[in-house]
Amino acid sequence: MRLFLRIFPLVLIFAGALLVFERPAYAYADPGTGLLAIQAVGSALVAGGWYLRRKIYALFHRDSAPKVESTRLPVPEDTEG
Repeated sequence: MRLFLRIFPLVLIFAGALLVFERPAYAYADPGTGLLAIQAVGSALVAGGWYLRRKIYALFHRDSAPKVESTRLPVPEDTEG
């Protein structure tokens, strides 16, 4: 985790520098391209929410979370001698 916290800011700085020093493309993007980008972002948000649904539920329902009882069998005591 520490390695991630050291590398992540550098990646953000690099990505920001790429955006600042961007060259003009002189290309055409049709109207469907913007809609495709919006759809991709929306899909990523929904997929992230689905993947983290239990953590999100636990965040809003801390007090009413159902208690899970153990289903383990009791360990028999040693009855030697």
